[in-house]
Amino acid sequence: MAFDIGFLANLLAAGAWLFPLFALPPVVFVISIGHGPWGLVVGLVLTLVLLGGPSVFPVRAGLYLGYLALALTSAIPGACLCAVVMGGFMYMMTEIPGRPRAFAPNEAFTEFLAANGPSYYAAHELRGAVDEIKPGKNMFAAHPHGILSAGWTWNLFFNLKLHERTGRIGFLIDENLRLRIPTFRCFCDWFESKDRFSAPATRKVIKECMQRGESLAILPGGFQEAVLCAFGKDRVYMKKRQGFVKYCLQSGYRITPAYTFGESDTYWTFRGLIPFRLWLGGHNIPAAAMFGNPICPILPLPSASIITFVGPPIELPQIDEPTREEVDKWHRKYMEAVIALFDKHKAEVGKPDAELEVF
Repeated sequence: MAFDIGFLANLLAAGAWLFPLFALPPVVFVISIGHGPWGLVVGLVLTLVLLGGPSVFPVRAGLYLGYLALALTSAIPGACLCAVVMGGFMYMMTEIPGRPRAFAPNEAFTEFLAANGPSYYAAHELRGAVDEIKPGKNMFAAHPHGILSAGWTWNLFFNLKLHERTGRIGFLIDENLRLRIPTFRCFCDWFESKDRFSAPATRKVIKECMQRGESLAILPGGFQEAVLCAFGKDRVYMKKRQGFVKYCLQSGYRITPAYTFGESDTYWTFRGLIPFRLWLGGHNIPAAAMFGNPICPILPLPSASIITFVGPPIELPQIDEPTREEVDKWHRKYMEAVIALFDKHKAEVGKPDAELEVF
């Protein structure tokens, strides 16, 4: 695989959330190690509060003063430079009064990725009931999550022609990923425009978006589907994903299932300890290990063909206070629609004997 422009586009997309995961531990280590074991403990505590505590300015400012004090009193070369890097990270991931986002939208950035990112793969396309997509009050439920969600990223998130059909659309992302990973937060801020946005997949945000009648897209399988991802296996995690169905019933939203064939061909993954890693995934910890492109293993395999199919929208009634039985009924219909979508199109992508494993 040559270092072409598609490679660069995917490196930017993958690096947006992976870079801090690799960079943060050594930065904290260098800031703290000059004070011995107790310094490391203090640095670890500060980082745990940083990742799990409130993202408001007063808390983050206090944390940064702690990092800065460790760095300024350390004899380790580079400690102060690491404190500067930490300051940049914290600026990007902190809620500052009067600043709705860390960075202003950047249309050129979005157009560059939309035009070049998909070319990295052997094939990419959005197919299926595309002509049935209507603007507004539509929830796209996309499977599988995979490792880096290639189908979601290139066939939905950066598919600008799709956004013309959906009307203003919001892509719902794990709250910690959207708000607490600094470079990914920047990535999502640059993506926003009058036609699209990305937001935390929280009850409050979903309700606010639905009150405005905006189209939405979500990966219901979440980190659990990342855990289950295995090369060549078609697996979805949806038996316990009733929450978004309830919201759709309360607001009278359509659910449009979407399935990406080839998502499981993007990485070789670690397959052991699945029960433990599913438990971690349930606590929003992406417990997955992968190996992709031999030149740059964090990138997907360029040999993968990512073909996403959308099914006909499921028309839901509007029920202000749906019962558990009503939620379960429409959740079953959603699962049946995903399975039917998979079975209908698997031969079309050269996998006539494939079986969808449902967890």
